[in-house]
Amino acid sequence: MKKNKNILIMVFFYITGSALAIGYLPWWGLGVVFAFGALLFVKPLWQELLLGLLLGAALWAGISFIMSAQNQHILYHRFVEGKILPLNPFLLTAILGGLHGLLGSLFGFMLGKWRKNLRK
Repeated sequence: MKKNKNILIMVFFYITGSALAIGYLPWWGLGVVFAFGALLFVKPLWQELLLGLLLGAALWAGISFIMSAQNQHILYHRFVEGKILPLNPFLLTAILGGLHGLLGSLFGFMLGKWRKNLRK
């Protein structure tokens, strides 16, 4: 039961932190939230990286879709029809957001590891 409670607290932190970062910080705010989350919630490295990758990709793709929907996907259609980009712009944004979240989580994990070594 304690493990499920920790997961709920962690998910709540990431969702509220991401919402605040999206609303008040520039694009790099999500990386700060992921780094802070990785520092607070100590998990194995693969879980940190996977969480940062998936959440970053989902958040950036969602934000990209919402921003594109606000102008009836005009820029999206120009990129796709003009063959300017080799792949879907939403997919490209998701890949970049996933890498951003992954690097933020990795930084937080390494900072937590460094902090733990200082205490010894």
